[in-house]
Amino acid sequence: MKDTIVAPDYLLARPQARTLAAGLALAIVEGRIAQIDEPNVLRERWPRAEFIALPGCIVMPGLVNAHQHGRGLSQIQLGYHDDFLETWIASRRGHGVLDAYAVTRLAAARMLSQGVTTTIHANYSYGSGNYEAEVRAQLRAYDEVGLRVTMCVGALDRGAVVYPPEEPCFMAGLPADLRDWLSQCGVGTYAGGADATIALMQRLRADFGGHPRIRLCYGPAGPQWVSDELMAALARDADKNGLGLHLHALESPAQHAAAARLFPSGVFAHLRELGALHERTVVAHGVWVNEADIAELACAGASVVRNPGCNLRLRNGIAPLARYLASDVRVAIGTDNAALDDNEDLLSELRLAACLAREPDWNGQAPATTDQLLAMATVNGAAAAQFAPEVGTLDVGKRADLVAIALERTCSPYLDGDMPLPDALLARAQGSDVRLAMVDGSVRYKDGHLIGLDLEEIEQQAARAAGKARRPPRSLDHERALALHRHLCGHYQHATRQ
Repeated sequence: MKDTIVAPDYLLARPQARTLAAGLALAIVEGRIAQIDEPNVLRERWPRAEFIALPGCIVMPGLVNAHQHGRGLSQIQLGYHDDFLETWIASRRGHGVLDAYAVTRLAAARMLSQGVTTTIHANYSYGSGNYEAEVRAQLRAYDEVGLRVTMCVGALDRGAVVYPPEEPCFMAGLPADLRDWLSQCGVGTYAGGADATIALMQRLRADFGGHPRIRLCYGPAGPQWVSDELMAALARDADKNGLGLHLHALESPAQHAAAARLFPSGVFAHLRELGALHERTVVAHGVWVNEADIAELACAGASVVRNPGCNLRLRNGIAPLARYLASDVRVAIGTDNAALDDNEDLLSELRLAACLAREPDWNGQAPATTDQLLAMATVNGAAAAQFAPEVGTLDVGKRADLVAIALERTCSPYLDGDMPLPDALLARAQGSDVRLAMVDGSVRYKDGHLIGLDLEEIEQQAARAAGKARRPPRSLDHERALALHRHLCGHYQHATRQ
């Protein structure tokens, strides 16, 4: 690992706009920030260090995509139309099994090229029948690209077709051939029950527990998909080993309706009773929350990940970001591999979240501030990913995870002197403006190129994998998936009727 001096025009060391400084550089030694000072001072102290001049750029902490599933090809590219979440998920039954390594490597490469240095890979199974092999292939992909990752070990033991408690009734009402087909797939996509999932976690911890860029946590799919017994067992093992829990909750109107029947005391009160709501719990989405839910999350010190583009595209609604922030809930940002522009641009998603939080009410909650938005994409995401306080800021002694963003789009051809640069950056910058990304002191992306990797080859491998998986091995599965879509529409139209 080379000693490096990074010298931008501007440095934003922490997610507070007032910390913006001009004319400072960072000396990076053995993967950590050793000193912040004027460039000539650092070059005199470390004369052999590689000097990276970044004129016209701002350097800030690397971005954190705090909720995505490693889907390097978007669902549109794979042939799935945007739809209600539940029917969108079911549509995947009509396709074959993707190569987890190929598509995850592309996801990691695309994130890195747009300034993401850390990500949380939420629960996801491609249904290969060997979930452990999928997880290990995905970890290999992230490691090769050089991204910092928290891998969620998934679990699911109910609600694979429709949310409980209606699943038995729904299945009974299906045609016999469709019912038989569904009974052969679904729940078995992960490791199994609590014992098997915990055993898998033990094996992964033995192999990756000392890896500097990998963290592990449990990823129970969500309270509507995970029984109390399984959730409590994973929560106990997580507590025993200091692991996190990353789950979906109250994402869609259908989940909200199911939760009202399953958890009359409230979803998060129920999770708290199971030992699954605390400072290491991360809740993805949280769209359909009430004030009691927000209070539970705030009291527990849990994190919420906002996924604005995905929530709009899949007809889930708008999470109350302003109310979360007003209640001091820690909020991070994610793409969920369904960003509004279908491009995984985290900066654009952060801007979308900010706009959606501007309530049309003179007496409503205040919109998110620049400091709060910067925190969502850096320190809050780092905390959710269990890498804090090592990353998330650019302070002396911290790991050197940083991104350099060119300011031409932000400032050109003119930027008024009364407009603070961080405010303009959040309003105008895009992922394509990233010039350099460094993870753990190593430059991983620079001037349009992944270091040591061929993006075209990565894209081609993912495309080949998608082509092979375009249709399932059994030709009737595609037609059955279309039939299931019709039945699901009828079910949820009734289940969510007020």
